[in-house]
Amino acid sequence: MGQSDYLPPGLPHNRCEWPQDLRDLENLDMRASGLIKNIVLKKITRGSVEQQIKQVDERYRDHFKARLNYWREYHVNRGKTK
Repeated sequence: MGQSDYLPPGLPHNRCEWPQDLRDLENLDMRASGLIKNIVLKKITRGSVEQQIKQVDERYRDHFKARLNYWREYHVNRGKTK
């Protein structure tokens, strides 16, 4: 698996050397992945996810929603062949 599509190419492997805004994007991606996984496992409800969306800084909200959709599609299509 390669680098995520929302991160620019050529970033150092050491995430501490990344600009803070890119670390924030990656953290939101990991948070989105975990939320969708917990929905799939029926550990949380969609209402919980809606609350999480409201808590995200407005400047990152569209990114967070896009990553939630990405991970939802990933789980829907997992195991299916093309």
